Amino acid sequence: MNIEINEKNKTKKWIMAALLTLLPKRNYHDITIAQIVDKAGLGRRTFYRYFKTKDDVVTSIARSLMDEFADTILKNHAHNLETVAESYFEFWEARIDILLLLKQANLLHFIGDNMIPLISGVAAKVKHVPSSPVDEETLMQVYNQYKYDFTFKLAGFWHITIVWCEETPRKSPAEMSRIVMDILKKNVDS
Repeated sequence: MNIEINEKNKTKKWIMAALLTLLPKRNYHDITIAQIVDKAGLGRRTFYRYFKTKDDVVTSIARSLMDEFADTILKNHAHNLETVAESYFEFWEARIDILLLLKQANLLHFIGDNMIPLISGVAAKVKHVPSSPVDEETLMQVYNQYKYDFTFKLAGFWHITIVWCEETPRKSPAEMSRIVMDILKKNVDS
């Protein structure tokens, strides 16, 4: 069973890597599934075993990135907003080429539009929130209590990331963490 899972993940990664390899050379909308599978060295039927569309591939790339972000948080033992913020910018600094590539291809919306469920998955993986709620009513109460705060902060992080990734030279993850903390502190003190 594990062999199948590993094989599936490897095949999905080949398809995702093939799309990322094609993006600098072609407009996303002009890239065909045939070109993706050709680049991955796979058959078209194999593509459809794992994905329905190339948009699904980009969504999978976004999920994979967020899974790697969770691993960064765990590796850094980030336990509060400041250390999570530093881990966040450290993560994106290490993947700046992918971030800039997705921005250039106008594909950042696959991350931005899905940020709440993506980050919820990260929070569950790093055990900042329970992966399975006690019951749906409690989950809805917690969500309703924090949804605006969470959405506001998340959107801020994401838009700061987009501005930061284009800077030359870019500020370090530690500097960005301090900037974010200063912004949040100013909002609390106001």
